[in-house]
Amino acid sequence: MSFHDQRYSEKRDFIRMTVEAQGSLAVAGIPEPQPVQCQDLSSQGVQLAIAHEVPAGTRVVLSIPSPTPNLPGLEGHGEVVRCEPNSEGGFTLGVRFEQLA
Repeated sequence: MSFHDQRYSEKRDFIRMTVEAQGSLAVAGIPEPQPVQCQDLSSQGVQLAIAHEVPAGTRVVLSIPSPTPNLPGLEGHGEVVRCEPNSEGGFTLGVRFEQLA
């Protein structure tokens, strides 16, 4: 089925790009940032792989450094909207951004 054949309710308002980038996630209530693997990204949110469970509703700050000198990395403030076990023994998080810098 092509993108145009999908029902309107299944289409995203924002394009989601597949991204393979290492980052860190500052999680409310945990003193040390947690390493994460970014799996896909849009202007509204991100999907991350992480070793530990982070409950929905938790406030987080995602930092992804720039691979290019003199270009800023990404910093996204948001909230976990879902956390599910993944096949690697960790968890997949869905984070909705409230602010990007």
